[in-house]
Amino acid sequence: MTVARTVRVLPHKRRLLEVLQWFGVLGAALAWTSLHVLGFGVTQAVCGAGGRNWGLDNDAWQIGLAAGAGAIILAAEGAAVAVFLGTRGHDPEGGDPPFARMRFFAIAAMVTNLLFLAIVVLDAIGSIAGSGCRQS
Repeated sequence: MTVARTVRVLPHKRRLLEVLQWFGVLGAALAWTSLHVLGFGVTQAVCGAGGRNWGLDNDAWQIGLAAGAGAIILAAEGAAVAVFLGTRGHDPEGGDPPFARMRFFAIAAMVTNLLFLAIVVLDAIGSIAGSGCRQS
């Protein structure tokens, strides 16, 4: 038989956990979206007639964008883990609503952030190892 225990959280800690929760949930998706859109723009600038004289290096830009997105995703993973640890003792299936929700989102974020990190790595490999500029 388990005994439910009440965990008291100070208001400023709750606010911090909420901010970290939303960064943990949305940070990786926004980082990948930014990488994908900016990477497409860099490729268009490098391969397009208007941008050929700019001297842009596609590989350097793609590596930089992927590294930046990867850093943001790792920070979002850290935020999700911090929320997960900060909401210990709150059951996501029937606990105190704000903290149970935060714990549920933290668990989901920890999984999806790793998936987004894999997507960013594959996106970077495809952008760098691709055949370069060619007409379709």
